[in-house]
Formats: sequence, C-alpha cells, structure tokens
Amino acid sequence: MQDEKQDLELFDKLVGHIGEFVERDVSHLTPQSHINNSIEGMSSLKMIELLLYLEDCFGIDFEESAMDRLETMQDLEDYIRQILDASRQQA
Repeated sequence: MQDEKQDLELFDKLVGHIGEFVERDVSHLTPQSHINNSIEGMSSLKMIELLLYLEDCFGIDFEESAMDRLETMQDLEDYIRQILDASRQQA
C-alpha cells in the first residue's frame, strides 16, 4: 500500500514538472502514455531539455544513454525511481 502511494506521488510530481516545463496541461498523461506522442511539441531536442529540467527538479543525473530507453511515462518514472532509490541506499 505504501509503495503504491509513493508510486502515485512520484508520478503526480513528474506530471506536474512536465506541465511546468511545456507550459501546458498534461493531466491527460498516464503511465502508458508515450512521451513523444502524448506531449505536444515534444522533439528529440525538447526531450533533452526536459531531462535536464527533470535533473534539476529531482536532484538526479540522467545517463546519456537513458533517452533511448525512455519511451513511456512509466519508463521515465521507473528510471527516476531507480536513481532515487540508489542514492538513498548510498546515503
């Protein structure tokens, strides 16, 4: 139950940050939403800018190769969670 709540909180936070970045309502996004198709105006350059923005928001660093693996919102959430969990374990 606690994990489900944390998953929902992270997803909601992620959607909120993406909405701030693109300056649009993105409340329609679901975990299955494809990032490039579901966010208006998303290009490969915009995706890089988005990842840099999310790095600042979450205090993490994306690997350069991560962009190739991030197709859906679930992929993005899982990747961020993995980095956050790893950094907590190291602390």
